[in-house]
Amino acid sequence: MKLIILILFITLINNVVKSKETLVPKNNKIIFDIIRKNKNIGYHSINFSKINDILEVNIEVNINVKIGFLSVYKYKHQNTERWEKNELYSISTNSLTNSKKKYLVEGVKKNDIFEFNGVDGKKTTSKDIIPISYWNKEIINKKEFLDSQKGIIREFYVKLIGNEEILFNSKKIKVEKYEMKVTTKHKSDKKPFPILYIWYTKNGELMKLEFDSPEDNSSIKYVRVE
Repeated sequence: MKLIILILFITLINNVVKSKETLVPKNNKIIFDIIRKNKNIGYHSINFSKINDILEVNIEVNINVKIGFLSVYKYKHQNTERWEKNELYSISTNSLTNSKKKYLVEGVKKNDIFEFNGVDGKKTTSKDIIPISYWNKEIINKKEFLDSQKGIIREFYVKLIGNEEILFNSKKIKVEKYEMKVTTKHKSDKKPFPILYIWYTKNGELMKLEFDSPEDNSSIKYVRVE
């Protein structure tokens, strides 16, 4: 009897540890086409690599909206995150907005805090902070995130909308749809943060994103292609 209880206890511990592991796709990448008004306007790529206990995540967003041959909107964002034991160890990002505004964010974990530099200078927050790079489903269990463009802490709330099926690689994938509303406003915000809709598999893999553009309220859809 004691042996059975011990086996059950070990199994439970193993399951808990596995549930806390950061999910990495089998091919180590997630790539989206960004669609507006049925036209491809760019891409969002997330690439994963792991060396020993460090998970490095490289993210790139490139958007170029054209009317004919004329570019009317451009946006670029690059982000390198390093994770250790499921905690953000460091982050380095650079962004270029349509108005040619440049943003840089640098952050690193120091003992029991996370120190970062953004639009408000040097700040600190809890070591379990998560950046809003979407790929980590653990964000649905948080009440605040690190804005990876401006380097500020934003509060938000999220709720489960329901279960759906989406088509990916000619297969129907069961997913959970979440709604995220950001409540924090910052003096640098020229327009409100859009309501986000995010789809994850139950295991935590990011499958889809959608929101209305704060520029013109057009629907922006992230369609996963890899």
